[in-house]
Amino acid sequence: MRNNLVFLLGIVIVGMLQPMLLDYIKIFNTKPDLLLVIVCLSSLFFNLRGALVLSVFAGLFKDAFLIGTFGLNALLFCLWSFLIVQLARKIVIDSNFLRMCLVFIIVALHNTIYGLINIYSGNFIPLGIFLRIVSVGSLYTSVVSPLLFRIIKPFLAKPL
Repeated sequence: MRNNLVFLLGIVIVGMLQPMLLDYIKIFNTKPDLLLVIVCLSSLFFNLRGALVLSVFAGLFKDAFLIGTFGLNALLFCLWSFLIVQLARKIVIDSNFLRMCLVFIIVALHNTIYGLINIYSGNFIPLGIFLRIVSVGSLYTSVVSPLLFRIIKPFLAKPL
């Protein structure tokens, strides 16, 4: 129960910081997607049901601050959470390097699918901006993810 509250509080804090404070630390006009990092971390830490509940909450929280298709992030976050839980059953993801690689892959897939859905729905995204978001945004998020892991880890009941 304590871990659920830690992650819910983390989602609320990161969800508030992401649209406001992270605008000041952009690299090539991209910022890290910390909510997706929390979804990845919760998927590694919780069972499927707990991870899906947290990913829906994080996705709806992110959708509330974005213009566009409402519910798309919630749907994609659930997909990533499901896939990470299934992957964690097959292999052990216990080092920061493996977590960084996992976050990079998930964020790259998320940005690609999100961008393609936006293009399909009629929003024009120039190719250079699309590629910058997919590559630099994914790399930036994966590099920042160990910092978020380190911040959340002391508040958890059992170690990662």
